[in-house]
Amino acid sequence: MKKILYLVAFSTLAFAACKQDSKSGSTAEAENLHASPKQLSGFWIAMDFCARANQYGSVLQAMNNGHVPYAYAITFETANPDSCICFNGFETWSLPVKYNVDTVELVGAKQGKSVFLVYNSQTQGERDITMFDVTSGTALMDKFIKSKAGAKDGGKAFLIALNHNVLDGFFSLQGKGAGSDVQFTPGGFITGLKDYDRYELCLAGDCFVTGDAIDVITLSNSKKENSEKMFGYRFDGQNEALVFYNLINKNPNEKAAYTIGNEAYKFVRKKQPTK
Repeated sequence: MKKILYLVAFSTLAFAACKQDSKSGSTAEAENLHASPKQLSGFWIAMDFCARANQYGSVLQAMNNGHVPYAYAITFETANPDSCICFNGFETWSLPVKYNVDTVELVGAKQGKSVFLVYNSQTQGERDITMFDVTSGTALMDKFIKSKAGAKDGGKAFLIALNHNVLDGFFSLQGKGAGSDVQFTPGGFITGLKDYDRYELCLAGDCFVTGDAIDVITLSNSKKENSEKMFGYRFDGQNEALVFYNLINKNPNEKAAYTIGNEAYKFVRKKQPTK
């Protein structure tokens, strides 16, 4: 199966690189639709990963039931036509690029091997990019779309999309403070929750303090210094009931020594806020 996927990936790349040759009469206007720094300028985000996170209500399960893409966001700028900027959840870096009609090569992306992007210039309406990463010997494919969020950089654009797919919407707080409407916005803001007005989903790095045991979210209060606190979070099977758990660090000398404690907050998703 891996060999078949590998061949499919390279067959697709070969087709994308050669398809212009089969259209000898194409106009200058059609030429301008193909991949170029001007055509791709903007923030491209890994939508397949966001869709999996939406399905499972979990970043960890999106990783474990699929794969982590080479980058979560790729930025193209007309001012820097020979390179792109990649974001993987905790750092950004620049890579040289080469264009061949609708195929974009990210040169030396992993251990000297290239990752390829195929721009779907023939689609009517919103166009997308498919990433082909065969650097590990297995063909990994990820769909990217251009962000419309108006973010300042590719990393923030991806986080807005991820937040929207995992937590966006209104919830009813259960237990203490029951009946309150709480909203988690795509921009990382919280309304209606006492003590906290900001949140950040753990996507990469040291914030996975429980390993694979539970997803982690950091809540904070913009009006208080050093107010950041990590919680574990978990949806039910229907992504309707959401519980935040206190995390207990039994060994302060180890970063990933946290265990899951008691419930801190429990929410139920609402279709619309209470008027």
